[in-house]
Amino acid sequence: SPSDSLETVKALEASVNSNKSIYIRLTGSSNNPIVNGVDYKFEIGKSIQLREGKDITIFSAGAMVYNCLEAAKKLNEKNISCSVINMHTIKPIDKEAIKKACDENKIIVSVEEHNVIGGLGSAIAEYKATLSNPPKQLIIGVDDFYSKGGSYKFLQEKHGLSSDKIVDNILQNLK
Repeated sequence: SPSDSLETVKALEASVNSNKSIYIRLTGSSNNPIVNGVDYKFEIGKSIQLREGKDITIFSAGAMVYNCLEAAKKLNEKNISCSVINMHTIKPIDKEAIKKACDENKIIVSVEEHNVIGGLGSAIAEYKATLSNPPKQLIIGVDDFYSKGGSYKFLQEKHGLSSDKIVDNILQNLK
């Protein structure tokens, strides 16, 4: 799931040049700013580290990448240093990035505007289960129920996907 309009173009170009079936999940009205530099290399199955930190790694996809970058800034003000990784490809998942985060952190977090079942968090947990002594994982996403409508921002807030709610959830789980 592309994090911004520039990444959408790069994902489309990569899919056109691929000989495999590709599904690109788009968010219609996030209107987030560009989070990736113009000259970065988009590669299917390879994540992009957008922020370096030493305490927590936050994996995210799509429009949630921006919210996670904002959450990381707020956590930094509380002396919690966060890496933020744009995991734009769920399948194939970037196992190397997950392993590195598991080796370096006591907690890893996934944030997605998707059901918590069968998405990014599940894919990370599935790979993480093959590792010895993996860290705790916090999966932030939409709980498994049908949500009533509302504006994009309202629904983000309701489902705990705004940057403030992401911060609150992480702080709760660090206790």
